[in-house]
Amino acid sequence: MPSLGEQLRAQRERKAITLEQAAADTRIREKFLKALEEGDYPSLPGAVYTRGFLRNYSDYLDLETDELVVLFQQERGGAPPEPAPKRSSFKPYRPVVHQSLIFRPVVLVPVLIIAFVGSFLGYIYYQFSTFATLPKLEITSPASDGLAATADMVVRGLTVPDARVLITVIPASDFLEVRSGDDGTFSGNVVLSPGSNHVRVEVQAAGKTNQVIRTIQYQAPAIGVSAPPVLAVDQPANGATFTNTYVQVSGRVDHGVSVQINSVPVAVTSDGTFQARYYLPAGAQPFRIVARNSAGGTVEETRNVIIAYTAAVVIVRVTGGDSWILATVDGNCEPCQGRVFKDGETATFQGKEVRIRTGNAAVVQVNHNGQVTASLGRPGEVVERVFVAQ
Repeated sequence: MPSLGEQLRAQRERKAITLEQAAADTRIREKFLKALEEGDYPSLPGAVYTRGFLRNYSDYLDLETDELVVLFQQERGGAPPEPAPKRSSFKPYRPVVHQSLIFRPVVLVPVLIIAFVGSFLGYIYYQFSTFATLPKLEITSPASDGLAATADMVVRGLTVPDARVLITVIPASDFLEVRSGDDGTFSGNVVLSPGSNHVRVEVQAAGKTNQVIRTIQYQAPAIGVSAPPVLAVDQPANGATFTNTYVQVSGRVDHGVSVQINSVPVAVTSDGTFQARYYLPAGAQPFRIVARNSAGGTVEETRNVIIAYTAAVVIVRVTGGDSWILATVDGNCEPCQGRVFKDGETATFQGKEVRIRTGNAAVVQVNHNGQVTASLGRPGEVVERVFVAQ
């Protein structure tokens, strides 16, 4: 029969456990484990302690504890066994746990794959967020669209540090390239042309471009001509949207100044105010307001608006004679509209469907969602027309 030490050593080596690791797991000094495996009993402490070491070590190695204790007594010299201390519920640290987490490929490979996938996703997110974000660009001067008193203008702004900034003036096609400072600020001098100028500021950084455009009106003073008149446009707001309604253009000028809107003169009251209504087709519509004084000085402003329709808006105007008209809106007759309209009268109807019936079609003019029909028919002709939401 193998000796006690041989059995202990053989079982430990079968489990691929070193003495150092066994000592760390069992809390038994390495020299005592070595003495047990070599049968060097004089190097061990008292029999009571040695039996305790042996029981813990044999449990740790999954050996039959009682048989090994008897074998120990026999090899030690047959002395009667001393009272065994109460067995503790020692649960050794299994080396398999440590080895599986650190050394086994079945765990190491998934950990490496998870780490790689996490790093890759983080890289993709960083690249996407960097690509999707345009470089910062704020124009502090001029802060908004407006008028310029002189042709020379200083453009100032804020962007990312050390960025390439290109300032272009259109229609002059004049451009200036500057670099932002360490704090991101930049400035440049440009020259405006008479009339409307589009000052475009572009910044290029990290392979991406951002831009801001300012529209600046500059009216150059003419030699021998008085200063341009004062023009203040109250309505409409630039970029406003008008749904199912007209656009009212109104404002103020100084005394003795004439006003044209889209090259058509409009009346100016004695106090210098003017206003006009426009029923226009759907889409983007520009308004160019020009004021001119008697000395030839002019100034102009531009407003761009959006026209939209969700219903049929029908404006009926009788001009050049009288006509009987009956209007039906969404199947309902409009009260008091089945009557004779005098020359110059107008009426507005709105709904999903507007039906107009007239007894003298030649003098009836219709504006349907901004589209004008100058005459519905011939003199004395009875005509019925249906207009629907577009």
